[in-house]
Amino acid sequence: MPKNSYQKLIDRGNTERWKHAVELGRHGKLAVDLLIAAMKDEDKWVRYLVIDALGNIRDPQVVDPLIAALRDHDQDVRFVAAEALGRTGDARAIVPLEETCTGDNCYVRIAAEEAIARLKLG
Repeated sequence: MPKNSYQKLIDRGNTERWKHAVELGRHGKLAVDLLIAAMKDEDKWVRYLVIDALGNIRDPQVVDPLIAALRDHDQDVRFVAAEALGRTGDARAIVPLEETCTGDNCYVRIAAEEAIARLKLG
């Protein structure tokens, strides 16, 4: 990964950061650290795209940041975090997803329930 990849992500306007988040996601495990750092972006759609990309990377280090994203203030970000956790295949996400099922809106609850089912199927 080029050293300036993270700088490209934070120095651009929203649209450019969205595009760069998707581009980083194509690098898979090589971009995990940059993607995790980008989860703190002020723009919810950057966070959304970054979390979606992390869900495609089957690496144990993405699970804890994705679990943390279940507490994001934005429901769209919580939704994609639940969905992404279902794609990780990591059973550590089941309990946090179950907790999400009891306290969030129906949109996020449905994503969490589907993620749990997917994780339990293995």
